[in-house]
Amino acid sequence: MDSVYATVIQNAGWAEIPLGILRMEGADAQKWLHKIVTADIASLQTGQGARSALLDAKGHFVAAFSILRDEDIFGAFVEPSARETLFNALRRYIIRDKVILRDVTDLWTCVSVIGPDAAARLEHLFGVCVPDGAYNWVWGKLDEHAARIVHSIRARVPSYDVMMPLAGIGTLRAALQDLAAIPEPILETLRVEAGLPRWGIDFDESTLALEIPDVMQIRVDQGCYVGQEVVARIVHRGHVNRHLRGLKMESGVLPARGEAIHLNGAEVGQVTSALNSPLFGGIALGYVRREVELGAAVKINDAHAHVVELPFEP
Repeated sequence: MDSVYATVIQNAGWAEIPLGILRMEGADAQKWLHKIVTADIASLQTGQGARSALLDAKGHFVAAFSILRDEDIFGAFVEPSARETLFNALRRYIIRDKVILRDVTDLWTCVSVIGPDAAARLEHLFGVCVPDGAYNWVWGKLDEHAARIVHSIRARVPSYDVMMPLAGIGTLRAALQDLAAIPEPILETLRVEAGLPRWGIDFDESTLALEIPDVMQIRVDQGCYVGQEVVARIVHRGHVNRHLRGLKMESGVLPARGEAIHLNGAEVGQVTSALNSPLFGGIALGYVRREVELGAAVKINDAHAHVVELPFEP
């Protein structure tokens, strides 16, 4: 087992996470967002957040992001590759609304502390109790630097994102120097083990909102956000033709992204991510047709695998 991976799942480690950060504020910001995105923004209180999405009129993703509320200010945290797309899409929805939209990516940095000891370490550093509940957050202070501590979802073990102004990043790095630095391949292992689809790899603008696991808030019958009619129609009167599932490989042979998944000689899906996990062995994420049952034995080239529910379990 990789020593950094073992340290993270048994204790804690940290990594800087690239993010695009958009800020929305104004008297109409909450009402405006609630009419556009999939999460229940009307119910969000200061200190709370949610994983959300912006859809198009046909129910496909425009972008996926976490969103946090701080009084009349809302922050959207998105994969860098979707930053410009999300900004331009949101800007088009501002008509007569009292909303100011800004891209503040260059003012902040994100450090994620991951592992069973993450909460205790951050509470010691920042002098606050870290929040319960996914995407809830609190303000903390390290020396003279204020930071937002967010209960994020990045692995099967606990994780917290520290949103720090750029001026404080050196102080934060120094405070975490005795923890293991998590390289990108280990972050990717933690993500896939947790069954967390990544934008541009496991889903994109061609993906319907209901094709991926329940990792974000998608209202079905409440409100009328963009794409909501399609979502409700699929839930109540139809179905999606495929779902993102886990694949447990029977050997160490890993499929490449885009390789076809076969059942009884027929193509039933495609692989999106694959890696060797120290905990689970060869695992992959991929889309399979809805009629493929959990536990089904499938083939990817000459390799055998079983379809499983996400997240992966021992």
